[in-house]
Order: sequence, then C-alpha cells, then structure tokens
Amino acid sequence: MYFTSQPNEFSPLEQDQLLVHPPPKASVTSSLGNEWKILLRLAIPSCIAVCLEWWWYELMTILAGYLSKPRVALATSAIVIQTTSLMYTLPTSLSASASTRVGNELGAGRPDRARLAAVVAIGVALLSSLFGLLGTTLGREAWGRVFTEDKEVLELTMIVLPIIGVCELGNCPQTTSCGILRGSARPGIGAGINFYSFYLVGAPVAVVLAFVWKLGFVGLCYGLLAAQVACAVSILAVVYKTDWEREAMKAKDMVGKSDNTLAHEEQTFLKCEEGVGFLIKAAESEK
Repeated sequence: MYFTSQPNEFSPLEQDQLLVHPPPKASVTSSLGNEWKILLRLAIPSCIAVCLEWWWYELMTILAGYLSKPRVALATSAIVIQTTSLMYTLPTSLSASASTRVGNELGAGRPDRARLAAVVAIGVALLSSLFGLLGTTLGREAWGRVFTEDKEVLELTMIVLPIIGVCELGNCPQTTSCGILRGSARPGIGAGINFYSFYLVGAPVAVVLAFVWKLGFVGLCYGLLAAQVACAVSILAVVYKTDWEREAMKAKDMVGKSDNTLAHEEQTFLKCEEGVGFLIKAAESEK
C-alpha cells in the first residue's frame, strides 16, 4: 500500500474527473461502520474484563458491612483495596506493554517474537508479584500503621495482608496475561475467565467462609484468593496453549494483509491538504 498526494502526477483532465466524480459517500460510511464494529468488538470485552475484577472488590466491601464487626471489617477493607490498587499499577503497565508488543509482533508476521514477548512479560509479572508478597508479609505492621492506630483494625490488617500478598502471585500474571490476550485480539476469553473465576468461584467461597464458617473478613480474603488462583491458572493455560502461527495469520486477515497481490481495481480517491490524492490499496506486481 502506498499513498501519494502530489496533484501534478495527474493530467488536468484526470484531476477534473477526480473532482467531478468523488468517491461514493455510501462506501465511506460503510467502511467507517465496519471499523467501529471491529473496534467495539475488541474494546467492550476488554472493558468488561477489568470491570468484573474491580466490581468484585466493591462486592467484598458490601459484604464486609454485614459481618459481626462491620466497622473493623470496612476499615480493613479500605486498607486492603488501597494496598491492592498500589500493587496493581505494575501489572497494569505490563499488561498494556504486553498487549502492544504482542499485537505488533503478530501484525508483523513474527509469531516467535510474539511468543517471546509473552513469556518475558509473564516472567516479569511473576517476579514483581514476589516483591508484593514480601512487602505485605514482612512489612504488614508498618504498612498498617500508615493508615491507622486502631488496635482492632491493625490486628485484622496484619492477618489479611499476607493473604493479599499471596493473591498477588496470581493477580500479576493474570493481569499481564489479559494484556497478551488483548494483543492477540482475544479479550472475550479474558472477560469470560474473569466472570467465572470471581463470581462463580470466588464469590461463593467468600460467602461460605465468611458467613457459614464464621471466618469473617478473613473468609472474604480467602474467597479473593480462590478467585485469583482460578483466574491465573485458567488464563495462563490459554496463553500456554496459544498457537502463535495461527494468531499471526489471524492478525494478517484482520488488518487486510496477505502475501498475494491485490486487485488493481480496488482504488479509493480522496482529497488531502495538498490537493487531490490517490490511494492505491493494491501493491504492484513484482517486476
């Protein structure tokens, strides 16, 4: 594909014909509509995947208000959410980077490098999760005192922070892997895994442990741990079984590229700032 915007490449008669017979507006509108459909097909599942995970924390806060000591549980819940939000910044950045890199490599027809980018991203995520675990375990008392001096809240915080640290062992890789799925145009898989992990696994476990087994807020945190483990195992299994050669071919199809020469009849006229331009969507045959 190439584009030239110099009007003097055409004779005056050709320029007049282009101006008198502009491209059909219907085809342009149809093309824009198709592009929006493709964008929304990828964007909506990506948004849902993130929302499903964060809504679970809101559900945990609501459930904490129905425990035997709601004041202590809600205060500890606020500390947990702030801690998780802080630790979430690194895997979120890795997720965005992995999505971009994997998508670029697949689009360039380099499946081996896309696989390497995915492996490196997951490895960095696992390493960062170890730092999160160490911080929430060894520094749980000091971190809790940053937020409160209340004895009950501090005691409960010191109990649940190591559980949250273990959750990070699953959260970092699964968040990064979601970016890998987005980069290979499969965000719907991540959304589906998040739904069943957090709401069909994590939520029932949390309710049973907190209200039936009377573990209180600790039970809610164990429910979060169950959700993170289910989510991480499922997404990592999907990434592990990915056929990168096939994904590279899918990427070519999605961006409209192929190794074959396209038909010369597929042409689109358009106006540009320098004058009438000519966009030829087909590459010339090799001479």
